[in-house]
Amino acid sequence: MRAINSRISQLCTYGIILIVIPVLFAGSLDAQVRTAGELNLNECVEIGLQNNPKFQSSGFTVEGSKAKIEEAFSAYYPTISANSNADAYSKNNGTQRYNNFSSGVTLSYDIFRGYRTKSSYEASKENYNSSVYQHETNRQDLVFNIIQAYYRSLQLERIVKSAEEAVKNSFLHLEFAKAKQKAGMATRSDVLKSEVELSNAELSKIQAVNLLLSVKGILNQLMGFPSDSLVKLIDDLSIVDELPVQPFDTLLNVALNNRSEIKKYQSMLIAQQNYIQVAKSGYYPSLSANANYNFAGPELSSMQNNWWLGMTLSIPVFKGFLNKSRVNQEESAFRSLEKDDEQLKQQIGQEVWDAWLSVKESADRISTSMKATDSAKENLSLAEGEYKEGVGSIIQLTDAQTTFVSAEQNYIQALADYKISTAQLKRTLGR
Repeated sequence: MRAINSRISQLCTYGIILIVIPVLFAGSLDAQVRTAGELNLNECVEIGLQNNPKFQSSGFTVEGSKAKIEEAFSAYYPTISANSNADAYSKNNGTQRYNNFSSGVTLSYDIFRGYRTKSSYEASKENYNSSVYQHETNRQDLVFNIIQAYYRSLQLERIVKSAEEAVKNSFLHLEFAKAKQKAGMATRSDVLKSEVELSNAELSKIQAVNLLLSVKGILNQLMGFPSDSLVKLIDDLSIVDELPVQPFDTLLNVALNNRSEIKKYQSMLIAQQNYIQVAKSGYYPSLSANANYNFAGPELSSMQNNWWLGMTLSIPVFKGFLNKSRVNQEESAFRSLEKDDEQLKQQIGQEVWDAWLSVKESADRISTSMKATDSAKENLSLAEGEYKEGVGSIIQLTDAQTTFVSAEQNYIQALADYKISTAQLKRTLGR
């Protein structure tokens, strides 16, 4: 989305700055009537959560992690297998031949594995919790990205409308200049400047339309639609509900308590502690019980029943420092996770700080840019009147147009930035 913001800034600076807009807004956008097929922000978010393939993939990852809990718990159960064998062998250069047939059931149960079973099971539960928190993180990221694309789309829709109106007014300015030239009240230079103004307005319109299609393509993709889908949006850009911003320290504490990324790392750390215990289980002896019941004999008709029951104790003596190496690896992984968790908390602190400043800045910019737009509009009206009366120059008119367009674009961007920065602050708080 940084690329979107960069392209919008370029458009506002180099393209739209040359557009002439006689009226700031043709009507109150707050009073727009919703038509069939229009989507509001909540509907876009809901569609995205239902259709976005990446988010759906995240949900399947959670299901897979849950299945691994059952896999780990299976180690608490005995294993039972049925088997049948048919063998033939010879002795004394083939002079003696023997057949052996058997069929039975074998049971095996691990009584003690050096806490491996318990630790593996606990680790799988924490890995599942980690995947749940990651899924929540993905949800919050998707929601914010949809909000950002939604309001950038509304911003660009207004720019496109301004560009279309600017083309019409630039054409009228050109006609005025030609008429004044014929009357001997303007020079050829005024006509040329008006022609350049019209060309710049048409170019800015082309750029605005293309950028709008690009941003709407991103919004469509986030909602799981093809990029070229025609989606109409409800414009609520001018509805600004300024909420009191809490102190930074308060917000930071909320973020550190709520962020799913931190909860994910907490689960990962607990899981890693269990993996350390799994590695240490190699130092312990293991004890298992085994049983078998079968029928065996040299002929199928003469098979007899047999059974055996026993226990196996295995004591590790030396494995070439394998256990030590595994423990060191898991402990190093644990320390690495601790540092990652520490770095994440610092990163979250910076995110909250930036979002907090951005909300305050954009809120101040709305009122300031609105006043600047009103003044620039009045100045443009005076410049147009003076030029028509022959007491003003084309340069003064162009400067007034440039000032007005710059102020108007600053106001539109301030509205969009406030909506997005508010959503960004909520995202940094884990909401």
